[in-house]
Amino acid sequence: MKKNNAFIIIALLLTALAVYLVINNNSSTLNVEKTSFAVEDTTAITKLFLADKNGHVVTLNRVSATEWNVNGNYPARQDGINTLLATIKKVEMKAPIGIKARENILKDLAARGIKIEIYTDDDEPLKVYYVGGSTPDNGGTYMALEDDGDFSDPYITHIPGFNGYLTTRYIVLDYKWRSSAIFKNPYTEINSVKLEYFQKPDDSFEILKNESGAIVLKSLKFNTALSNFDSIAVKEYLVNYNNIHFEAFEKLKAETRDSILASPKFFKISLTDKNGKTTTVTAYPIKAKPGAVDLNGKPIDYDPDRMYAQINDESDLALIQYFTFDKLMKPLSWFEIDPGVRKKNNEKE
Repeated sequence: MKKNNAFIIIALLLTALAVYLVINNNSSTLNVEKTSFAVEDTTAITKLFLADKNGHVVTLNRVSATEWNVNGNYPARQDGINTLLATIKKVEMKAPIGIKARENILKDLAARGIKIEIYTDDDEPLKVYYVGGSTPDNGGTYMALEDDGDFSDPYITHIPGFNGYLTTRYIVLDYKWRSSAIFKNPYTEINSVKLEYFQKPDDSFEILKNESGAIVLKSLKFNTALSNFDSIAVKEYLVNYNNIHFEAFEKLKAETRDSILASPKFFKISLTDKNGKTTTVTAYPIKAKPGAVDLNGKPIDYDPDRMYAQINDESDLALIQYFTFDKLMKPLSWFEIDPGVRKKNNEKE
């Protein structure tokens, strides 16, 4: 009897060991070959390519340790880049998908999934996977790794400790990746600023730094330099160009955009930095909605808060705020008057 018990115990232990080895082996194979979505060293990533089934494509290129660009043309939003890289680094398999749900998830990934290709210094991507929608509880995201140009094993993924889904971090619209910064020019890096008022040419001016670094203030209407102006006011004005952003891009129909560009311009700013690079912003008033009134109840023709802006002659128009640009929209006379008077004018503004 004792011998039988001993055999039974040994048999149970061997069975348990076998089951453990099988499970451990399968788990290891599953984790390494099918569920390894993360890239541990994101500092080695040099390029990210994202695309969806609607024809949206965007390429994000690393320029330096802290700078990326969009499609090789525009600075990228660093906050968005940081979020995506953190996701790529931390994403893990949360659970496999049941057999019944698997077919529907695969169909959804094929129809609406976002493809991401992750590159280091090689021409071939280090990793490619597809990002789907969220689980019913919004606590996970469907993903599948690409294998020989196809995918067949979707999984529920997540970031440990984060409660939510990850799809929205994989942005395929290029304009949503663009940095909102227009001017990020410290005073010492500005070579000249020209401000043209199309309806009030008397207010138009240009500020330049000559070869010796001295400031020159010119009237654009008469193309003459002023002999007497407040140099401190000019310096204070130029400092404002260190942090100017647009609000958002407006996705307008071509005919609407062309109509705006054909309408009377409000002003144009041209800033040239010490390296000779010029950035331009041309502003157009936005027509107010029918029946719009000001704070006193009087009818207004134009939106008092926002303008359209064409940046560097691009086709897409941005929205800019008077609140942001008021400190740049100064007339030539602002630099000529007594500082005390200017201070009072500022307080009224």
